[in-house]
Amino acid sequence: MVLRATIYVSVGGRPSAVSKQCLARTDLRGFGLAVGLLSCLCCVACSKVSATPRPTSDAAAGAGGRPAIDAAVGGATGARTAAGGTVAGGTGGAGGQVTGGADIGGTVAGGAGGSDTGEMASGGASGGDTGGTAPGGAGGTGAGGGGTGSTDMGGSTTSSQDAAVVDAPVPDATKISPPDGPPPATFLHVQGNRLLDGQGKAVRFTGVNWFGFETSNEAPHGTWARDYRSMLKQMRDLGFNSLRLPWSNAIMRPDAKAVSVTTIGVDPYDGTNPMNGALAGKTPLEMMDLVIAAAGEFGLRIILDNHSREPDAYDKEELWWTAKTSEQQWIADWVTLAKKYSGNPTVVGFDLDNEPHGASTWGTGAIATDWNSAAERCGNAILAVNPDVLIIVEGVSIVGTDVYWWGGNLSAVRTAPIHLSKPEKLVYSAHEYGPEVHDQTWFADPTFPANLAAVWTQHFDFIMQQGIGHLLLGEFGIKDRTADSGKSGQWFDTLLKTVGSTYSWTFWCWNPNSGDTEGILQTDWLTPQQWKMDALKPYLAPAIGK
Repeated sequence: MVLRATIYVSVGGRPSAVSKQCLARTDLRGFGLAVGLLSCLCCVACSKVSATPRPTSDAAAGAGGRPAIDAAVGGATGARTAAGGTVAGGTGGAGGQVTGGADIGGTVAGGAGGSDTGEMASGGASGGDTGGTAPGGAGGTGAGGGGTGSTDMGGSTTSSQDAAVVDAPVPDATKISPPDGPPPATFLHVQGNRLLDGQGKAVRFTGVNWFGFETSNEAPHGTWARDYRSMLKQMRDLGFNSLRLPWSNAIMRPDAKAVSVTTIGVDPYDGTNPMNGALAGKTPLEMMDLVIAAAGEFGLRIILDNHSREPDAYDKEELWWTAKTSEQQWIADWVTLAKKYSGNPTVVGFDLDNEPHGASTWGTGAIATDWNSAAERCGNAILAVNPDVLIIVEGVSIVGTDVYWWGGNLSAVRTAPIHLSKPEKLVYSAHEYGPEVHDQTWFADPTFPANLAAVWTQHFDFIMQQGIGHLLLGEFGIKDRTADSGKSGQWFDTLLKTVGSTYSWTFWCWNPNSGDTEGILQTDWLTPQQWKMDALKPYLAPAIGK
């Protein structure tokens, strides 16, 4: 397998890159080594991968394939490739076959055709060497191939920029719990395709992702070079109004421990001295509390994003449950956070699972793999204890034979929409990337970039066009405008012109150590990439709740 690996090794915050152009593209989000005055701090950065079928070590690269390399500082590097071709123990095609199943909380026995990570093998027994705890009911075969919503629904190719703002009918008042008194302006709800604050004013998230809590550091990346409050202040100063904060279920465990956080020295942006003093000795959850509190001070609204169950494992986890974290535990962790931040006007959205893909299905009736049903179960459990928070539901990667970006395929919403106890709290979310991440077929279309409007309408933009709901573009990012003969910049410009002023969005990412997109900040963790800010600035929305 020929790969493109981009590896960052930084000393003093300045990484160097070695890149090989290959058939399949593999990017390392980076691993940095920062040397402080009195300590040596190292981190493993998340690998931003973008294919649709599950990454495996022996799958052939194909359309939608999004390979990755996972590496630990000082450890071995193992390649994991993704493809639309054959996956070990089963097929990488749509849905696959889920046989046997298990009661909620039960264990899917490993068996023939499975894999060591427990994906469902086409035509074989479900599970694998490690088994896996299934959230499903007993027995049954999950629909592979066609499934509900697998056909091309057609529809208009009009961009959301041209679509009128649509108000949905007012939901049945008997099904909506009225708030006690006037809601704060930061408690949000959806009407038609608009996101409204507590006073009925249209608002949008125009924010950025800051990763780290979902990595083996279990703390925000860059806190080895900067003060956490100073970074949030800089986000506010650049005009962002919100922050999508990835986390993994591992930080909820008793043994969770944050590493690579500097608590000495002077922050180069605002002069805070010492940096991160408040984070000293804190657990990851306590650090998250402090980040959220500071974000609120600076007027930033927080979207918590459940990026993975295990640290650095988002590219390996196709489903929302694993052998170690059952669906019940996944929901319980969300309910814990929902109770913790109930009434907190800063924490306004819960992105239930980052980039369901591969084995994740939508509307097929397979309880162990149908992401839409799991999102309803989790969303309603959250709303039962925190009725103010938005429930953000991403798409999957495969619907029928249609393969798209991980988490970006919402086409099955046409036939199987999400139903919540408080429907006005639902926000759909898609992820969208350019050819730097993977050379999807539509980038080679002779009509590119004019063809993109139809591609987006098919997969997610119809939700805004038809007033089905509001849409958050939870991730989109770019490293180099000139990449792929300039197609990268064309994709980026077209996306912003089409959705930038109507959607909510959170740019990927703040961190410079994202291998395939880099970030807003340069490798010094201080200086903005000005051309990126120049592109985003016309689409920034005002602060929410002020």
